[in-house]
Order: sequence, then structure tokens, then C-alpha cells
Amino acid sequence: MKIILTKILSILICIAITAFTLSQYAKLIQHLLSINYNWLFELFIVLGMTVFQYLFIHKKTWSIKLDYFFKMLLVSLFGSVILWPLLLLNYLYNIIDIGNVSYFFGVVIAMFFIHKNIVAKMKLPFYLSYTYILYRFIILLFII
Repeated sequence: MKIILTKILSILICIAITAFTLSQYAKLIQHLLSINYNWLFELFIVLGMTVFQYLFIHKKTWSIKLDYFFKMLLVSLFGSVILWPLLLLNYLYNIIDIGNVSYFFGVVIAMFFIHKNIVAKMKLPFYLSYTYILYRFIILLFII
């Protein structure tokens, strides 16, 4: 029971840090977005990603689902943490848009391969890595 509570708390922390970090990144490229992007919007995106992925693993056991969400959100947290140097650089210097967007897509590519590796180790369907990215691309279509 303690492990379950620890994972759930970790998931909530990952969601909060990811939402905050991505909202800070969005400020860098706000002029490229068609909506006002803030931490609450990103919070709903992260929660939506969890629901979206649930559609593809809903028949798995509760333990497998919790483990998958825990690991999926750790990947998101990792992506957020490797955005921090970019946020710091933009605080110190004015990085051009192509630099900010290129760095971001580099992070997305790294996250995809990490997620793909985790899915393989968990012996889950390979397409979970593609739906993980698909969800973000669907959101991207609505915000640019």
C-alpha cells in the first residue's frame, strides 16, 4: 500500500512540475501560439494525456496501469527538467525562436525514445509510444 501511495504522490508531483515547466516554456513562444497558454492549460493537457493513454491500456491490471502512468509521467518530468537549461539561457539571453523550438523538439525526440524503451521493458504494446507523441501533436494542431 505504501508503494502505491508513493507512486500516486510521485505522479502528482510529476504532473505539477511538468505543467509549470511547460507553461514557462510556452511564455518563450507565446507569440507563436494562437491561445493564451498558462500552467492551468498545461495541467489539463497533462491530465488529458493520461486519459488518452488510458484508452489504450484500459484492459491491463490496475497495477500495470499505475506502473505505466508512473513511468510515463517520469518521462514527462525528465523532459521538463531538460528544458530548464533552455529556460535559464532565455532568462540570461534572448534566444531566437528557432533555437527555442529546435531545443524543444530535441527534447521530444529524446522523450519518445525513452518512452519506447520503457514500453518495451514493460512488455506493453509498442504503439503506446506513438500514441504518447500523437496526443501532443493533436494538441499542437490546436494551439498553433
